Amino acid sequence: MIKILGVVDKIIFRNDENGYTVARFISEGEDLTIVGSCIEIKEAMDYELSGDFIHHKKFGEQFSFEEIKKVLPESKDGMIKYLSSGIIPFIGEKTAKKIVEEFGEDSLRIVEEDTDKLLRVEGIGKGKLKKIKESLADGKELREVMAFLNKYDLGTNLALKVFKEYNTQSIEVVSQNPYKLAEDIQGIGFKKADNIARTMGFENDSSFRKQAALKHTLSKAANDGHAYLPKDELLRETSKLIFINEMELEEEVGKLSLDDKFFIEKRDEEINCYYAPLLKAENYVAGKINELNKYKFKENIDIDKSLEKIEKKQKIEFATNQKLAVKESVDNGVLIITGGPGTGKTTTLKAIIEVFEEMDKKIYLTAPTGRAAKRMKEATGRDASTIHKMLELGFSDSDDNINYGYEEEFNLECDVLIVDEVSMVDLILMNTLLKAVKKGTRLILVGDKDQLPSVGAGNVLSDLIKSEVVKVVNLNEIFRQSEQSMIIKNAHRINNGEFPEFKKDSDFFFIYEKNETKILEIVKDLVNRRLPDYYGFKPQEIQVLAPMRKGTVGVNNLNKNLQMVLNPKINDQTELTISDKTLRLSDKVMQIKNNYNLSYEIDSDFYKEEGEGIFNGDIGYIVDVDSEEKQLSVLFEDMKKIKYDYQDLDELTLSYASTIHKSQGSEFRCVVIPITYAPYLLLTRNLIYTAITRAKELVVLVGEHRFLDIMIKNDNISERYSNLCRKLRDSNV
Repeated sequence: MIKILGVVDKIIFRNDENGYTVARFISEGEDLTIVGSCIEIKEAMDYELSGDFIHHKKFGEQFSFEEIKKVLPESKDGMIKYLSSGIIPFIGEKTAKKIVEEFGEDSLRIVEEDTDKLLRVEGIGKGKLKKIKESLADGKELREVMAFLNKYDLGTNLALKVFKEYNTQSIEVVSQNPYKLAEDIQGIGFKKADNIARTMGFENDSSFRKQAALKHTLSKAANDGHAYLPKDELLRETSKLIFINEMELEEEVGKLSLDDKFFIEKRDEEINCYYAPLLKAENYVAGKINELNKYKFKENIDIDKSLEKIEKKQKIEFATNQKLAVKESVDNGVLIITGGPGTGKTTTLKAIIEVFEEMDKKIYLTAPTGRAAKRMKEATGRDASTIHKMLELGFSDSDDNINYGYEEEFNLECDVLIVDEVSMVDLILMNTLLKAVKKGTRLILVGDKDQLPSVGAGNVLSDLIKSEVVKVVNLNEIFRQSEQSMIIKNAHRINNGEFPEFKKDSDFFFIYEKNETKILEIVKDLVNRRLPDYYGFKPQEIQVLAPMRKGTVGVNNLNKNLQMVLNPKINDQTELTISDKTLRLSDKVMQIKNNYNLSYEIDSDFYKEEGEGIFNGDIGYIVDVDSEEKQLSVLFEDMKKIKYDYQDLDELTLSYASTIHKSQGSEFRCVVIPITYAPYLLLTRNLIYTAITRAKELVVLVGEHRFLDIMIKNDNISERYSNLCRKLRDSNV
């Protein structure tokens, strides 16, 4: 094989699925076209390639590489890129340019070995030099680890995460079992770990590989909402993933059960494979719900009289099921109140609160997200908080990107606990919440049973209703004031399997267009010009919701295009780039992973607070970008300010557009939804129902009627593996 050294000048083509890359490469002053597969490759970085020259019929001579190794750069651009990559602390892009201008090809040696000379660089004083020297001393081991990991093209961000997890043991851990990376490091999945292992020479049928593949399959199932997988399905899906027969894998399943993070539950002929925390949660939720539900209350109150007083005071008339909900809330330990838009859930909730206040009961109001809690507070006029904040929880990250709650003993000192948006609550969160609920506390769960299930594992609300163990009141009457809204009317039509109605000058529109490129242009124009000009909406009050991430009108491409029209780069506007994502001042962003360790501060004229925790789905705006320190700050909910370091930036994504799943629990003045081709599993009734019920004032659909029709007719909700319903019934003895 031939070895060549040079710098990547331009990436011409790259397939992120398999890593196949075509790039322009400068070696010894000559331009070459290189082709090959690699985990990661970056422009302006120096590499050593091993391979051979080939002749392509159409494109002529190319260098086909089989191995690629990053080397310390010698070019000016390469050194600037290297110095500002985060490997050398306290040196950003501007400082890196000044260092290279001052010291030229000797720049890397000066930084590492003759650091005092950096005082000659404008912007580096004695204070900053001291910080750099201290960090260099502390970071010697980090740089050794980075040099080791660079061989496997992990990239700076992921390599920093590896060092943060394993510290000085990083090289030893990765060398012994690279598959641990998939378990422990956010952003490194099984496939990337598998590529590293192959590069290291691990055999395809190694026990490490088979174990990691089984864990990956179980992890993917949990991320898809399953509480467990039947053993046969776990074997079948893993076999498809790594092309090893099921018989060989079955031996490894037994070993998997020796790991205290996993559990195999046998029931009659069934053998189900769980993450242990999910099994514990399922068992606990079933038992605790039944315990709370069996508590007998003796109250001396005339509910009918109380309701009459509320009706007179508020000049309203309760529907039959609204009155029933109030009565059942007093009589039962656990109650579920469900209903669609316009059916009076908020009015019922306020009546329940007033009755319990009349009884001198202490009431806590909570919801799974900050946005949902804020809506609850505005609707009821009482304090409401997120479940996490109410419980003052501390959390730690665990395996395969699933966050498992850890809680100290904590009891909620209340008589009544009301939880809104329960369709969003997954098994782990419900388990964590119930552990803090004392016996004798009334638990009232409020939600819309027809919305999408929780993003996390489990099917809590649906299982509770299906079990028939808990009393359920369904609010099914649409009130007159709500009948005027076509959003509400069409939400119910869609929920009943009927095509929506479109009326001129209403709050529900359909713009017909077949071509996806034109749909993209219409959506951009709606958000940027037409809706602000005609209705007076600010662009930040308009949310684009799409079923999927990929494609012309998928969330990823929508965000790039909407960023270009709503927040284009102006002159030397400060921005940070991570992977294929650029974040700049004023961008609308979303947190895409629960992070219980990030610190926030609230500093307003009326209120000051410091705390920790930001949650999956929270939306905010970038208010500060520091390219030197590679940090940025985001303001969430117009009040909570969080500073992000470079290694945490992969937890943020642009959110001018978001998936419908991520919009659960949110409410926006205006919602724009592209209606185009998507996989059949995504074209479902509950998906479009959830999307349109996010809008308060206006819904605009853009696309083809036939895809909307498919969604409305597709009432198939993909089944989740969950035993909560059965366990609720079994423990109800």
